[in-house]
Amino acid sequence: MKITKTLIDKYLSGKASAEEIAAVENALANNEFYWEDFMPETEWQGYEMDSDFKNQKEIKAHIFEQIGQKNKNRLGWLKYAAIIFFIGIGAWLGLIQIDSTKHTTTYRSAKKVQPTSQEQPSNLYYINSGNTIQQVSVPDGSTIDLYPNSEVKFSSDFTSISARNIQLKGKAKFTVAKDKTKPFHVHTADLITTALGTVFSVEEGGSAVTKIKLYEGRIEVKSNQHAENKQALHLQFQPNEEISIDRKLQQIIAETRVNTSPSSKRGSFLKTSGQLIFKNLPLQDVLHIISHNYGLKLSVEPKDIRDKYYSGSYKNTASAYVNMLADIQALHKITIHVQTE
Repeated sequence: MKITKTLIDKYLSGKASAEEIAAVENALANNEFYWEDFMPETEWQGYEMDSDFKNQKEIKAHIFEQIGQKNKNRLGWLKYAAIIFFIGIGAWLGLIQIDSTKHTTTYRSAKKVQPTSQEQPSNLYYINSGNTIQQVSVPDGSTIDLYPNSEVKFSSDFTSISARNIQLKGKAKFTVAKDKTKPFHVHTADLITTALGTVFSVEEGGSAVTKIKLYEGRIEVKSNQHAENKQALHLQFQPNEEISIDRKLQQIIAETRVNTSPSSKRGSFLKTSGQLIFKNLPLQDVLHIISHNYGLKLSVEPKDIRDKYYSGSYKNTASAYVNMLADIQALHKITIHVQTE
């Protein structure tokens, strides 16, 4: 995409699309264009504007001190100065990191949120456009391993807010600092994964499938919206357990559980285009999958399914649950009450 003055104006005014933002910031990170094409250096030196961040004069003086120390890259620092005066102090912090890591294609930028009656912290954006996993530090001491072609967004300061909210596009692995007073929420398109002192990964793939895997601690996975005739998703996981969810269909398509069955330490579910396969999965998880995927409300005595497991293979049809429930009731000699939504 060609970088033009019109595109720069859209970027600085916050009206650019995601693709346009990526193009401009990649050009910034890789020194692919120069700001003197849009405004001479003498104009930048004399430029003043009202701003919503503190210590503007001191920051400006420091910028031009840096420019003087970096004559060989003078225009590079000028273009950073341009962004600073438009989007605030958060950008200054982010762009310093761009300069210190200019040999990589991974960068971050920060836009300050418009203040309310009480000053709000700015948001930090990280985009990994490189080919390797990049580590991102979170203000609370947590770390994020951000995979290629992925991005995250979060507050620059969690002190004054009640929860640690992370917006994710793509794939990332999270090592979460313990703080029982501020839950750690990872938001993807249709799911919220909540952790308290844990290590887990979330991958929001291009095929409309979200994969979540827990390595340490515990997590809770909820759907922040659910399709018609679908039970809202609400699951908890132990280490080495994982789940894959079709965001479009709002169905569970794969699940792995650690269990205490004598015959196996792992149970699983897999949905393919032709089959539905349960392998030594705890019965409570089997019923949850059936309930969620088929829009059924199932009720059963908790004692009847405690410490019980199920294996079976079925054709993937709209009425497959009828045979599943019949087989489960016959095998375990229990009664499952069914109510369609």
